[in-house]
Amino acid sequence: MIEKTSELTLDLAAFEGPLDLLLHLIKDLKVDIFDIPINIVTDQYLAYIHTYENLSLDIASEYLVMAATLLEIKTQMMLPKTPKMSDEEEDEDPRDALVEQLLAFQQYQEISHILADKQAERSLEYTKQPSDLSAYQDKIPMTGRQLTPDDLYRALQKMAFRLKNQQPIQTTISNDGYSVNMAMADIRQAFVTADKQILMFQETVFAGKAPTRGYIVTLFLAILELVKANELYLYQETIVDDIQLIRREESE
Repeated sequence: MIEKTSELTLDLAAFEGPLDLLLHLIKDLKVDIFDIPINIVTDQYLAYIHTYENLSLDIASEYLVMAATLLEIKTQMMLPKTPKMSDEEEDEDPRDALVEQLLAFQQYQEISHILADKQAERSLEYTKQPSDLSAYQDKIPMTGRQLTPDDLYRALQKMAFRLKNQQPIQTTISNDGYSVNMAMADIRQAFVTADKQILMFQETVFAGKAPTRGYIVTLFLAILELVKANELYLYQETIVDDIQLIRREESE
């Protein structure tokens, strides 16, 4: 049998409200939250409230409302049970609503503790403002008719339009599994096969494979990857001329 504690030495400032106080009493009594001994908990709760007669009205109202709730539950549990109409009917436990509130508040406390720990860890980290690295940026000016990505994009649009006009009205779309890495390898091999430092864009696109839309897009991405890797650069004499793919000497 659970005995009442002889003396209460609790501080109101240590609790976040009546639910926090109830959780403390339940843990102190070492009882199951799903089977609260409502008589003992109510008596201890009321004894605690009586020790704080000088509470402010706002704070006291919260605790008094909970005290009234506990007394109501205690009264309901003392009433004789209503006879069951059938075996399937179960008596509703007056403590259920209170247990749900306690579990929700307990979960809220656990999350609050996790966030507090995260905040404490974050306070140990120090950040700095981003450094100005513009002095270290190496800007290489483009010479002659060396191309920008926009120029290459316009060439791709032109190629797609040409392909659209060459295709029949009804076509079957299929995935040929042509990857960017495969296209990069084909471009490198095209330089080796032609034994040239310069390849024309349209010759590269239409060489060896059926120029589907997916193939052109994949080849376009492969060219951009090779330019990014500094293996080649693009050049165009005039706006109407074909684009030249020029292999850099160091990539040979």
